[in-house]
Amino acid sequence: MKKVILALAIVSVSFAACNNGDEAAETPAVDTMVAPVEAPVAPVDTTTAAPAADTTATPAAH
Repeated sequence: MKKVILALAIVSVSFAACNNGDEAAETPAVDTMVAPVEAPVAPVDTTTAAPAADTTATPAAH
């Protein structure tokens, strides 16, 4: 049983050593970074009135 606990301890230490988030393996250069591009938005026509809601319609059956 001691060997199993020792093996689990060694494996967990190796995972902790390999999962070091503070150190980056490769830092990208400043000139290679690209700012995100926003998609253009189509203009909305606000000069025309919206169609009136149909209040005479019957509700859908469930």
